[in-house]
Amino acid sequence: MSVMDYSKMKRSITAGKLIAITVSTVLMLSACGGGGGSIGGTRFYSLQSTGLALSAKPGKTNPKIKVGVGPIRLTRLLRRPQIVTRKSGTEIAMAEKHQWGGLLKEDLTQTLTDNFASLLGTENIEQYPWKLSFKPSYSVRVDIDQLDGELGGVVTLKAHWRLSKGRKEIAVRNTTLRQKVRGGDFNAYVTAQSEVLYKLCELISKEMR
Repeated sequence: MSVMDYSKMKRSITAGKLIAITVSTVLMLSACGGGGGSIGGTRFYSLQSTGLALSAKPGKTNPKIKVGVGPIRLTRLLRRPQIVTRKSGTEIAMAEKHQWGGLLKEDLTQTLTDNFASLLGTENIEQYPWKLSFKPSYSVRVDIDQLDGELGGVVTLKAHWRLSKGRKEIAVRNTTLRQKVRGGDFNAYVTAQSEVLYKLCELISKEMR
């Protein structure tokens, strides 16, 4: 084999490898992007802050109010990646193909924080544990005992919350709220969960004014 023939063969092999790598990359991107937030057939979801979306007008601004959010506690049933639905009063289902995109506790804490910021018109809001220099006017801790329901039915939120003004506890409540699911899929179900959490924030924020 001449030097020229060897050089041509080497270029041909290199080109073949490049094509193979390009094709495999395209296939991987198609698998990740073609499912609309799915990997291997599993779809992933996150809660959303609905404060801005549901408010026709921005709330009154309270630049001086400072709010501390947390700690937030979730019942053990909710501390898992699968989205939990309820088939009956005693039977639940865990959706292996429909899961949270991250940790639900972190997602839920951020959603509450964003809702309070919108409802109270303040940017002075921090999540627990906040820095020592932050002195909240109000702090709220929430224990979520239930956040589930039926697809196409109703989502139920059961929460125990405590509100403090400075260092003084001013409200302790057990709250049950419900929200209709407007649709039969998991997108509608998670939206309803977001909306019922907004209702809870509305209820608590009224005690801060």
